[in-house]
Amino acid sequence: MKKFLGLMLCTALCFPIASLHAQEKSPEKAKPEEKTKQGTPVKVQVVLTEFDGDKKIASMPYSFITITSEKDSPRTSLRTGARIPFQTEAKEQYYDIGSNIDCGVRTEDDGRFNVYLFFERSSLYPSNASSEEKLEVARPNNLPLVRQVKAQENLILKDGQTAEGVLSTDPLNGHVYRISVTVNLIK
Repeated sequence: MKKFLGLMLCTALCFPIASLHAQEKSPEKAKPEEKTKQGTPVKVQVVLTEFDGDKKIASMPYSFITITSEKDSPRTSLRTGARIPFQTEAKEQYYDIGSNIDCGVRTEDDGRFNVYLFFERSSLYPSNASSEEKLEVARPNNLPLVRQVKAQENLILKDGQTAEGVLSTDPLNGHVYRISVTVNLIK
């Protein structure tokens, strides 16, 4: 009887462990991780050129590196400029002038690049007294006049290709602004 009880006790104690081991699932085969294509570094150059008729007044290049994507492209941002103070009736305030660029590059199936570009440039008009540039615009309360060029565009470019995507004319002085974009694959 003792042997029987001992065998029953041993069976009772071992059975739950054995049944647990039997219920454990065999480890599933590890799924191979889906490989996402790594982004490719590209150099983007943006050039804003200002013309007075046929005469080139200024050429302002901006250059940066960004990473391409097959889907939503990451954005690269560039901010450069100065804060100009001006007085209002209530208090002194500041106006940001300079350049703001947001850019993203997506890789197309055929190897070309879809370049998204948002470009904003603001600068002060020269004062009438100190410049050859004549503006027939009144300056309210002698506050500075600020000119702006804003552009948003999508360009499809091959490696090394340059495209002039924007051409704009300043309404106050007739100067023409051209924005060109070049993309180069970094090898």
